[in-house]
Amino acid sequence: MRERKHAAGRRLGLITVDQAIAGASNVLIAVLAARVLGVRSFGLFGILFLTYVLAQGINRALVCDPLLVHPHEAEGRKGEVIGTSCVLGLVVGTVVLVTSAVVQRWNHDLGNALLVFGVCLPLLVVQDLGRYIAFADQVPGAAVLLDVAWLGLLVGAVGALAVTDTRTLPWFIGAWAGSGAAAGLLVFWQNGIRDLRLDFGWLRFTWPFSWRYLISYTSSQGAALCAAAGVGAIAGADALGGVQGAALLVRPFVTFQVAILAAGISDVARGPRDAASVDRRALVTSGATTLVAVANTVVMLVLPTRLGEAVLGDSWHAAKPLLLATGMQIVVTATVAGARAGLLGRRAIATVMRIDLATAGAVLAATVAGAAVGGVEGALWAVACAQAGLAVVWWDVIRRVAPHSPAPASVAAPAPVSGASSGPPPAAVIPLPPT
Repeated sequence: MRERKHAAGRRLGLITVDQAIAGASNVLIAVLAARVLGVRSFGLFGILFLTYVLAQGINRALVCDPLLVHPHEAEGRKGEVIGTSCVLGLVVGTVVLVTSAVVQRWNHDLGNALLVFGVCLPLLVVQDLGRYIAFADQVPGAAVLLDVAWLGLLVGAVGALAVTDTRTLPWFIGAWAGSGAAAGLLVFWQNGIRDLRLDFGWLRFTWPFSWRYLISYTSSQGAALCAAAGVGAIAGADALGGVQGAALLVRPFVTFQVAILAAGISDVARGPRDAASVDRRALVTSGATTLVAVANTVVMLVLPTRLGEAVLGDSWHAAKPLLLATGMQIVVTATVAGARAGLLGRRAIATVMRIDLATAGAVLAATVAGAAVGGVEGALWAVACAQAGLAVVWWDVIRRVAPHSPAPASVAAPAPVSGASSGPPPAAVIPLPPT
């Protein structure tokens, strides 16, 4: 038992390191884009980054998340898992390439940047999949290697752009996406794939529950986009700049939350499924996530104005009044992490999907109502209150679902378990799509 706790603690430590690297990389690329590119190109970079988030979300919903709930099955099917991710990346990448040809007529730089991005996209999603495989296999050191490789290659590539004074959008996308694609090649080496199958085998195996992931993901992101539109219409476009700035400052927490959820789901799926064991894991997961949320909030609130301006530029003054409300949102969201991991590790996808749909509706309604009463700050506080109420629902549901947890599926009997899932990425902690 002591050795098991020590191993779990070491995994959590490595996950924390990995997420610190991933979070720093996300912040770094946003800051570099703001500094290297002009104002117009930086705005276009936002479009490309949202495209990356969308592609990543689709791959996570259809490939990565089912992997966490079926880690034993995935061990014998890694060729299918990675092959399916490659095919999905190729499909989305092809769509991006076709789009780039159309966009060329409107904006030459954006069209070329989309062309570069579309070529790199298949390996970018494989790089993200490699991190999920590492979490599912309980070897987060492999995820650390993938993120360190991308960060190192990114710094070298952007350094080369700085030396040559190359500041165009296509070259910047080549440095960012190209370095990520190169890091993605390590996934094949890490997993020793000899039976790679470029088809939808893993998706066919998991389809009875994968589509529920996709619904949860699209509902969360759709609510975030609609909420952003509502805030813009009611409070004005400038208010969205402040929300975007606050989103950048909580990105370290969001990145950590995604990873600890992945690790928590995998632990529940692999370990004892009795109520006491799962509750214990849920409390540890929520406790660790809440500590990170509180730390992130404190750092935001004590951030000196000079440093805030250096990171966010003119957006800092619009974001500063929103930091406390944003911090309360991520703290409330963090308390749910353990309950979510416990339910998803038990494969209660139907329950999770219903809560996610209810959450999307509540966030949208709270955002619009709060913005109408108190502007953008009122919207953020309203969402925080709605999430606090939903946190009670999460913990109540996990205690009621415990006695009915299904047994893990067998590798020898690959028929998928209807209703199984690991769930989509957590909903945006503020009314904006993730950036």
